[in-house]
Amino acid sequence: MSTPGNQLSLSAWHKVQAAMLYHYASLDYLKGLHQMVSELMDGEIDPLINLARVQGRDAVLRDARWGDRNTVQNWTNSAWPFLSDFRQSLTRDIALRTMEHYEVTGANECLRGLNEFSMNWAAPDEEEKIQTVLKEISNYARNIDYTMDDRSRSRWTDFNFAYNYPEFSKRFPCIPKFWVRTDVTAESSKAPPRTGVYVSSDDPNAALQFAWTGGGGGKLRPASTFNEIGLDALQQVGRKDLWFDGAKMFAFVQSQKYASFFAGKMIIPGKPDPYLAPSLVARSAFTEIPSNWYFVEIINDEFEDIAVVSEDDSLTMNTQERLRVEGGHACVRAGYWFTPAKGGSRRYFKDGEITPAFGTDYGVTFWQWGENQM
Repeated sequence: MSTPGNQLSLSAWHKVQAAMLYHYASLDYLKGLHQMVSELMDGEIDPLINLARVQGRDAVLRDARWGDRNTVQNWTNSAWPFLSDFRQSLTRDIALRTMEHYEVTGANECLRGLNEFSMNWAAPDEEEKIQTVLKEISNYARNIDYTMDDRSRSRWTDFNFAYNYPEFSKRFPCIPKFWVRTDVTAESSKAPPRTGVYVSSDDPNAALQFAWTGGGGGKLRPASTFNEIGLDALQQVGRKDLWFDGAKMFAFVQSQKYASFFAGKMIIPGKPDPYLAPSLVARSAFTEIPSNWYFVEIINDEFEDIAVVSEDDSLTMNTQERLRVEGGHACVRAGYWFTPAKGGSRRYFKDGEITPAFGTDYGVTFWQWGENQM
């Protein structure tokens, strides 16, 4: 199936986001988490518990002061059920997928519960091995939780997608092709008409989201997009290097415009480390706005190389850079514009009409040309 003509196309970076979301929302990915938990329990923890019992470790771990606190018996009775319940919840989640019902995982609750109980009954290397696997499970489950958390705000920001990109691109050098279904629309704070990935029709920089129809529906959240700081970083560092090039991000932090703003946020002692600049900027680079959305559909059996920026993006990116007007100045083209400085700001301006400015913590207001001119 080919992409119909006259359709809104995704940028290369949005294609990456769509591929990530569809992967993290897939049934296979969820089954992978279930397998990780089962292998930990059946292949590591249960044999270790049996070994500790055969060796009689509890006999030397009980004492008058702490009682059974550090024993394998206490861990088995109190901590092991957290893992068992977690695995059962994943089995339930797998079954619910047949009804297009999606949930965050119970990983956070499980790991918090496990941390409440002593593992002194295990040797240091035995405990380290289990903790390493638990960390892997936590990182794996986080991708599901970020995708399925449909509360007030989206967990996936432009920065968080970039954080996952290196590992994801190594595993998937090719990703599916997509086309934007402008005939399938949705709104923030409402459940969508179809389960899948959605792209903002109002803001070309907004991070993509996943939403679903089953179980009452997983609603779309407000769009996570760049505020004035984020837009400046995007323009100065460039789409290809934003978040990825620590030196360029550090130069942005130290630029004349932002040096004083970020100075109070540098929490590292001694000489600042450029490696920390991307996360430092990310903490102040985003805002959220209500948005309309288009459905992003996978084109079956068609693939392309993964990339942050493609040649097809150049014209679009250059056009967006030109069509950016500072608040208080004259509009340069008649049409619909928006600003991340204010939610629900999308409006029509006449050519030459003065655009308003809003007071923000980040400096001047910038109006951007909207991709959707309908």
